[in-house]
Amino acid sequence: MITILIPCFNEEKVIGHNIQKIHNFFENKKYIFELVVINNASTDNTLKVLKEINKAYEIKILNENKKGKGNAIKLGLLNSKYDNVLILDADLSTDINELKDEWLKLKNSLLIGSRALGEEIDTPKIRRLSGLFLNKIIRLFFDIQFRDTQCGFKFIAYENISSLANDLSIEGFMYDLDLITLCKKLRIDIKEIPIKYIFNKNSSVSLITDPLVMLFEMLQIRKKIKS
Repeated sequence: MITILIPCFNEEKVIGHNIQKIHNFFENKKYIFELVVINNASTDNTLKVLKEINKAYEIKILNENKKGKGNAIKLGLLNSKYDNVLILDADLSTDINELKDEWLKLKNSLLIGSRALGEEIDTPKIRRLSGLFLNKIIRLFFDIQFRDTQCGFKFIAYENISSLANDLSIEGFMYDLDLITLCKKLRIDIKEIPIKYIFNKNSSVSLITDPLVMLFEMLQIRKKIKS
């Protein structure tokens, strides 16, 4: 049994096709599953597309009007039915086929997809360099040795997902670090796994404004750890 969480911000062009792909993947494997899609303050026709695709494929649609990936993920986790949760980017930059059957047997575990350990395709050089710089800061200030904390592909096996979600407080892209530090505090086993990642040129991450927001969120996490 597994819950698949997909946060969405302005994904009208790809979300319908990708939901069909994900649904078919789990149907073919005969898993018991639920698809939870969080519409995160989209300003395009994402919600309209979700309602249309829901006529053919059963999905749970949640609306989080407060923008921020962390807000969307938290809402999804609070509404997850199962103890196994897979978090995916809506554009499937990391494909659903990266999921391994044996993960469903795990307990008390967090698996974080790693572009550094796997394969990263078509990512512009400036983004690679900024990602490496961010990771160096994280490893320095948070005593974390993982080489890629920010990949959108993550798998959680935990018997009290809602309790875990309630302790998450970062609203934006640094929710990943918030999740990792929280799992570390709870002595949840954390492993970095190699994945294949294909860069999406329509990525919503801005190299101009988002680094400042991420820095502020990292300071929030540092304060949270020390409290």
